[in-house]
Amino acid sequence: MKVLWSALVMGSLVGAAGCVGMDELANDQDQGLKNTGATTVVYSGQGEIADGFGGYDLQNELCGVANGADVDGAYLLWVFTATGATSATITGPWGTASMTASGGGTFKYISAWYPPASLPGNVSATITGGSAKNAQLVISHGCRPFNPEKPAWCSPGFWWNAKDAAWTLTGHAKTELFDATVVPGFYATSLVANPTLWQTLDDNAYKSGQLTDLPFNLTPFNATGAFLTDNIPGYRFDVSFMDMDESDTCPIDHHGNFKVPQ
Repeated sequence: MKVLWSALVMGSLVGAAGCVGMDELANDQDQGLKNTGATTVVYSGQGEIADGFGGYDLQNELCGVANGADVDGAYLLWVFTATGATSATITGPWGTASMTASGGGTFKYISAWYPPASLPGNVSATITGGSAKNAQLVISHGCRPFNPEKPAWCSPGFWWNAKDAAWTLTGHAKTELFDATVVPGFYATSLVANPTLWQTLDDNAYKSGQLTDLPFNLTPFNATGAFLTDNIPGYRFDVSFMDMDESDTCPIDHHGNFKVPQ
C-alpha cells in the first residue's frame, strides 16, 4: 500500500472528538490507551475498525472542505483530550509537532494520510504544559485518498460504517433483502435465512469462508460490499482488484461525498 507523504497541515480545526475505541486490535495491543508515564499517551487504535481483510478502516470518513472536512484531500484529524493540560505535542511518522489547543484540555492536529494499521503504537501525544490524570488520543476522522486509475472497491467494513447518505447514493437500503439484490449477480445461491444487506455486514456468520460462492468466490459479507460498490454512480466493482484491499480505491466517504482524485 503506497503511503501519501504529503505536507502536514496545522491550524484552527473543527470536528467532533467523540470516537469510540477499536476492539479488534492485535493480541499484543491493549484495548484502550496505553499510558507510558505522567505525560505521554501512545495511540492504540481509537477511531479505527477492522475492515474484514486483516486491515483497518476509519470509523468516520469525511472528505472535502465543502462537505465539512477540515482540509481538502487525504488527511487524519488527531484529537488529544487531557483535561488540565495547557499545551501538547504529537509525535508520529511525520516527526514531532505542536498540537492546536481548542479549549477544555482538547488539542487537535491534522496529519497527512497514513495506513490505519501502521499507526497503533507508532503515534503518541505528550503534555508539555500543565498536567492531567486522564488523557486520550484518537483519530476523530479523516479522508482516505482516491486513485481514479484503479478499479472501485469499498470494503464491507466501509459500508458497515457508512451513513444513510452513502447508502442512498447506491439506490439501496440496509433493510433490502440479500437474496433480492446481491443474488445472483454477486452471489449465486440464495441464503436460507434470507438476511438483509445490513445483517450480512453485521453478523459474523456471513464472513465464514464456508459460505464462499460463485460467481466471484465471495462470502455474503464480501458480496454485499461488492454489490454496493458496483452501485455507486459512475463506478463498477472489479473482483481482480479486491484482494489488494488498498486504501485509495473507494470513491466516496462515509457521508456519500465523492472524493477529489489524488
